[in-house]
Amino acid sequence: MASLAAVIVLALPVLALDLIAGLVVLIAGIAATQYLATGTAAGFLLVMLAGLSFSLGLSAGWAFAALAGYLLGRGRGAASAGSMAVLVIGAGLLVGADAVGSLATGGSGSGLIGAATVPKDALAFGWLPEAIRAADPGRLVDLLVAADNPVLLALQPVLWAVAAVAAGIVRDLKTRLSPYLAVLGAVGLLAAGSIGLDAIFAGPLELADLLITGTISALVALAVVAVTETAFPALARVAAPAAPAASAASAEDADVDELLRMIANAEDELTTRHRTQAVVLITDMKSFSAMTEQLGSVESAKIVQRHRDLLLPIIGRNHGKGKPTGGDGHVAAFDSSRDALSAAIEIQRALDDFGKSERSSQEILVRIGIAAGEVVLDKGGRPFLGSALNLAARVMDLADGGRILVTGGAAATSGFAEPVLMPHGKFKLKNIAEPVPVVEVAWRDGQTPQEIRAS
Repeated sequence: MASLAAVIVLALPVLALDLIAGLVVLIAGIAATQYLATGTAAGFLLVMLAGLSFSLGLSAGWAFAALAGYLLGRGRGAASAGSMAVLVIGAGLLVGADAVGSLATGGSGSGLIGAATVPKDALAFGWLPEAIRAADPGRLVDLLVAADNPVLLALQPVLWAVAAVAAGIVRDLKTRLSPYLAVLGAVGLLAAGSIGLDAIFAGPLELADLLITGTISALVALAVVAVTETAFPALARVAAPAAPAASAASAEDADVDELLRMIANAEDELTTRHRTQAVVLITDMKSFSAMTEQLGSVESAKIVQRHRDLLLPIIGRNHGKGKPTGGDGHVAAFDSSRDALSAAIEIQRALDDFGKSERSSQEILVRIGIAAGEVVLDKGGRPFLGSALNLAARVMDLADGGRILVTGGAAATSGFAEPVLMPHGKFKLKNIAEPVPVVEVAWRDGQTPQEIRAS
């Protein structure tokens, strides 16, 4: 809401000056807030820090493009990085600068808002209305036409977006060094690309300044990654291995109660804020009741705790949001089928390794069901109810312990193929109208399909 208020305040003087230009600023600003605010304020924070870095003359602009890909992923990271470059280039054109930091801005010395009108105490903003009234909007087109190297200006935001995508791709490799390699690679790509573009288009930037920018940006980006990975692992999409504390469980119960009230009293709000399309993974421990009867409550509780400690970090590493469903099960939501299947495979392998280790006193066999569709998420992004959750549970009911079954639709979009995927054909599932194609996921070499008995 603060971001929306800022957009409206900034658009008001432009609306007073020119209705069409003001509406464009307002619509673009509101659209940006809705996109960048999804799930985290990191997009706004990065754009703000990049603007501050450029305005203070700091040579760290590339760090923010690299961090956009690392923190936000490929899509939103590219949008944020490209937005940074566009805003800086636009600011340079408005004040007539030929370059701002590491970006060529194409100004010819005479901008829409003259630098002479900006007082030393610029942060007081009292000068802004007068500067806008004195500006001539009709000159904006002239500035764009007269800009030096317009092709260079257009390619720079593309380069920043590509660097953010590269950082997102490397980060998703999920190795210990991938976060650091992601930002270093993105800064290196920006350095090489900027030097190349400047040489091809005879831009205003100096090679020595670009090299200094690259060095400082790499150090800043590495420092932010180091702090994020060690002090704020949730931002790095790594789930904490510890089991939820009693206070966390109470918070989850309160969240569920609030969501139930919302379903009953605010269906429209639920539709717009909580209902979405996702891939749901649900697990269940085989013979849990018999194990509790055999081992007793204390030993069973220890096994459940080890089970949670193994599963929840794996779900987080694969970009999922999950929670226990009771004593012996978990449920999680993912944005993609590939992440869900990767998490399921990693879960089975981790449980298998644990069962073979000296720490294990009891084999833990878990069956997993995966389905895609509509689901209602709680505030933590975890599935609460919906058709995808029901379908995943029905598919899981067909599985034996140590097996992964997935609907044909989710399997088709996962990017996996045979022999990892083993089709079983269609099955009529309880309370599901149409027969559902079921596919088994092989998580170890030489695995043969299980025999499925229709429910």
